[in-house]
Amino acid sequence: MRKRLKQQRPQSSIAGRRPPRTGERMKMKHLLKSVRMVWKLGKAWLITTILFSIIAGLIPVTALWITKELINAVANLIMDQAGDYRLALSLLLLQFLISLFSSVMTNWQEYLDRKIELRLDHDLQQVILAKTTSVPLAYFDIPDFYHHLSRVQGNQGSRFVSPIRNLLNIGKSGIVIGSFLIYLFTVHWSLVLLSLVAAVPIFLVQRKFGNSKFRLFLFQTPLAREANYTSHLLQDRNAAKEIRLFGLASHLAKRWSDRFWRNANQSLKLLRKQQLADVGLDGLTALFYVGSAGIIIWLIRTTSVKIGDFVAIGQAVQGTQSSINQISMLSARIYEESLYIQNFFHFLEYENQALISETGTQPFPAPLKTGIEIDAVTFSYPGQDRPVLQNVSFQIRPGEKVAIVGENGSGKTTLVKCLMGLYPVTSGSISLDGLNIKQIDKSDLYQHITVIFQDYMRYSYSAHDNIAFGDIERLDDHPHVQEVAATSGVDEFVQKFPNGYNTYLGRFLQDGEDLSGGQWQKIALARALFRDGDVIILDEPTAALDPHAEMEVFRQFESLTRDKTSIFISHRMSAARMADRIIVMKDGQVVEIGSHEELIALNAEYAQMYGAQAKWYA
Repeated sequence: MRKRLKQQRPQSSIAGRRPPRTGERMKMKHLLKSVRMVWKLGKAWLITTILFSIIAGLIPVTALWITKELINAVANLIMDQAGDYRLALSLLLLQFLISLFSSVMTNWQEYLDRKIELRLDHDLQQVILAKTTSVPLAYFDIPDFYHHLSRVQGNQGSRFVSPIRNLLNIGKSGIVIGSFLIYLFTVHWSLVLLSLVAAVPIFLVQRKFGNSKFRLFLFQTPLAREANYTSHLLQDRNAAKEIRLFGLASHLAKRWSDRFWRNANQSLKLLRKQQLADVGLDGLTALFYVGSAGIIIWLIRTTSVKIGDFVAIGQAVQGTQSSINQISMLSARIYEESLYIQNFFHFLEYENQALISETGTQPFPAPLKTGIEIDAVTFSYPGQDRPVLQNVSFQIRPGEKVAIVGENGSGKTTLVKCLMGLYPVTSGSISLDGLNIKQIDKSDLYQHITVIFQDYMRYSYSAHDNIAFGDIERLDDHPHVQEVAATSGVDEFVQKFPNGYNTYLGRFLQDGEDLSGGQWQKIALARALFRDGDVIILDEPTAALDPHAEMEVFRQFESLTRDKTSIFISHRMSAARMADRIIVMKDGQVVEIGSHEELIALNAEYAQMYGAQAKWYA
């Protein structure tokens, strides 16, 4: 299994990214880093846990001594009916108090552990969210990035606390072993030797399977993601319509089942091997215990041993072996969790040199004086040789309305994402008033360029939030929300809702109001207007609307963007006539530029597309 997993382990497809270092030094480095994070967050928890671990390590030998003395006291009472019962009763009371104290301490520790885990869950998830919201947008076109993200999701707090907790439990078990070995050594040195030798094979086997389980986890990630995605589709409200109409339920359920069982069978195969190894280890442990029992029987024949001492020696041997086994298992778990922690930090360090763009500090040149210049821009997605954009060049004057048209896949949306600074161009440059976009502060750039994408978001929050998300710094500016809502036509239908602008949209979070495609379109338009950018881009958000509804949106958009630099992007020609200039794209290149009349007279690409679509808006 180990050899096969090594051969099939997925390799990073990220160009320029150094593969993860799995050496022991790196594991230790990341493990220490996680300990520092936990210490910073929960000093009181760590100090309390250390104190509890020391006390818990001394309880077993104390309980052993009490048990030995209690058995001897009871044996004396059995032999002497008139004996003093006070010692036995005192020992029983002491045994009860230690048991109660141990229970209180254990439950208190569980509460403290859960509390620190929740705090870590929050903070570590916050770190992951900060990473996912700060990486270049192109990372989300890389499956390997999603695989890394999937592997670090879930129970982060528990996985970060686990090595520390296991390390402290090792310390506790060490105290138990030390106290038991001191007691056993006073009886006979061979009992100490047998107890220690039993730990070696257990440690080696646990370490081997801890490593194998993590490597299987890495190998299974792509399959697990596909199974989860398919399961999500079968339960998703938006997907439910097509799944029923196209009869996909049986096929997708079978597809999910296939991926599920392929994962499950691999896990079961490894589990079966581990259980066989565990059976062998249990047999070996039992053999060592039999040897210890033989030594005890020999000691009874050669020395004076009371019945309480006999029981105590047996418990000490069992307790020592059990604690050594516990240390072996905890060490293997620390190793296994250190692999997860290492993977977590590898995700945080995840980089693609080809997609790292310069962080500018210059403000956006508002208002624009000379306009936007796209000069010989070429762009390719990571891992792809074929460029999506090839040597694209044109200019947009301040206040000009430009339509970028072309068939689906011509590169229009990719060009917009480059223009927004979401994708770093492979070669060439994009400038605003002569200032390279790389030099402009990203937050300031986003503040001044407003885009409505084809796949604009439909937030399952209130109507107010859906509009105010256009400028989060003015989230509570309700008068401005109503102003842009009235301008975009949103106010007409929102005022009819029971809770007005506080009404939730959709039925995902609450029993809210479902909107039509046109109404959602107006919400998206209001959100863009709320931002009040200097440059407004409409990137095919009307693709799902009929031509008449699309024309209405474009006319409304035209009136709302007067005196602003605006760009319409569409594969339909209906909006093009409203533009000052039309840029025609094909296969990632600009093939024509001109007004509607000029391009019709040219009788080339634009004229052919316009003629083919004329029946839609005749």
